[in-house]
Order: sequence, then C-alpha cells, then structure tokens
Amino acid sequence: MREDTMGDSGVPQRFLDLARQVRGPRALSEAGLRERFGDPAQAELEPGQVWRARWDEVSMLVLVLDVDAREVNAVPVTIDPPGEDETSVVVDGSRTAFGVDATVWAGLVSCVPMRVLERVVDVWDDDIVGCTAAQAQGRPALAAAGVRGGQPIRSALEPDAEVRAGLTDDLEYLRHAPGLPVEESGRPAGTLASLLGARPDLRTLCSALEMPQPEVMKLLRGKIPLPPDRIDAIASATGLPAEQITRTVRPLPADLVYAAEHPRWRSVWVRRARQLEVSEAQARLSGGYGAFALAARQTGGGVADWDARLRQFLGGEGSVKGGA
Repeated sequence: MREDTMGDSGVPQRFLDLARQVRGPRALSEAGLRERFGDPAQAELEPGQVWRARWDEVSMLVLVLDVDAREVNAVPVTIDPPGEDETSVVVDGSRTAFGVDATVWAGLVSCVPMRVLERVVDVWDDDIVGCTAAQAQGRPALAAAGVRGGQPIRSALEPDAEVRAGLTDDLEYLRHAPGLPVEESGRPAGTLASLLGARPDLRTLCSALEMPQPEVMKLLRGKIPLPPDRIDAIASATGLPAEQITRTVRPLPADLVYAAEHPRWRSVWVRRARQLEVSEAQARLSGGYGAFALAARQTGGGVADWDARLRQFLGGEGSVKGGA
C-alpha cells in the first residue's frame, strides 16, 4: 500500500467499508450457520433455501424452488460479481442474510442433482420464491417487497453477459456430477456368471479378487454386488473388456441411492475421500456398495433403513465420526 494513498483521509474509511463487506455478516459464518440451521448432517431439503452447490472446483449459490426425488429445481444466485439480465429478479440486501443485493437468475432455472448441494446458507420468504418461480416459468412476476426485475443485457460484450455465460457453464458441470447407479424397475442387470459362461475359472477369479470361493460364487450369481473397484481385476483375469463387466454391476436400490446422495452425507464422503485418497465420487460409490453388501449378508425383513446401514458400514471404518 502506498504511503501517499494512506495519506488521503477519505481512503481508510472506504477500506473499512470494503473490509466489512468482504468479511460478510456473522449469519454466514460457520458458527452463524450452525446457529440458524443446526448440524449439516441433519439438514432437510426444502423450497426457499439457498444452498452452496459444489463439485470439484465449480461452486455457486442456488435458490431451491422445488424438491424432487434426487434433484432440485433451482436457479443460480450471485452477489459478486454484480450482474443481471431481463429474466432476473434482484433481491434487496435487507431481505437476505447476505446484506447486499442478490441477483436471482430465473432464466437459468435448472434441475440440479442434490448430491452437489453442500451447505444451506439462507432461507428466503415465500413471496421472493413465488416471484422467482413466476419469472422462471415466464408468468407475470408477482409483487414482492424489496424485489425488482432485472435490466436487459444490451450487448454480448457487457460483463453481465460474461457472468451469465459462466453460470450456464457451471450449471452444466454440476448437472453432470457423477451419481450412483440406480436400479430401474423391469430392467434386471445381467450377472457375471451369464457373461463368463457355464464354466468360469473359479481359481483364477478367487486369486484375482482376493475372495474365498463361496463369496465369488455369490458374486457370480448376483447374490452380492460386484464392487466397481474389482472390475479391472476381473477384466485382467478373464480377458473380457471392462465395459462388458461393468454392465453386470448390480445397480443400487433407489432408496439407498437417495440416502447416499442426500446432502446430509456430503461431509462424510468428502472426509472418506480424503482418508482413502480417492475422489469424492469413488468414496461414495464404494461406501454405497459396502452398505449394500452388508445388508445382503444380514437377515431380517421389512423396509431397509439405508441411513442406518450406511452408518453401520462406515462406522466400522471410522468414516462417520462427526458426520451423518
């Protein structure tokens, strides 16, 4: 910082004002978020919530308009850099926890998988959500205090156009974040036995998979799921393409996938990935199949409590400490 700049009596106050904006209100600090929303592991998804969505290096804020089975209908929210277009609604800072104007890009409404939602950071009133939903659907905007329509972008060279293009790309990336394979009714997966034929080389398979013969037999018959991380070992032992073997991986029950992809498990997968030195997607995939295999070995009827199964499996390796 130059000495002559600091000599300007008007500069320090401007710096202080800027610093206050950068620090953000306490409501958005980790302590503030816990005070407002409790333990992230107990989070429930509801319309009107503003979430931080992230996958790999892509991160953005989204306002949830509706919640579906494994995804949410959401619109991007930006604060900095500023920007807006004719489909946006701009919410006054007095109506949010951000304390500054927020732009809701209603024209970019999209289905976002809930597995990319990381942390709820605010909850907005119904009138703001209703105004945004109307704008997103092309209906006449509803009146809401502290909310105005966005200004049109008049040139592709304007910074607002660049912001919108960046949001479009980020949304596309988040939509393609890898999910768990989920079973579909009426489409049973083929077994490894049907792929290998009537006389598989059990000794070779047992050696390649490092599993006892009874377990390998269950795996061949589809009684226990084929761990995705063993596909390459089977391909090497049998000479079959990995792609063919992948098609015999039994998809997971929809209820288990819903549980494992819910944001309440996000911190567990992130921590497990760090411990195993794998990607978050791999950590969730192996954890999901681990819970499924554990359930297959256990007896008992009734509807499976997959959150409990996940806790039981991951608790054995210490992955759920402090998590869901």
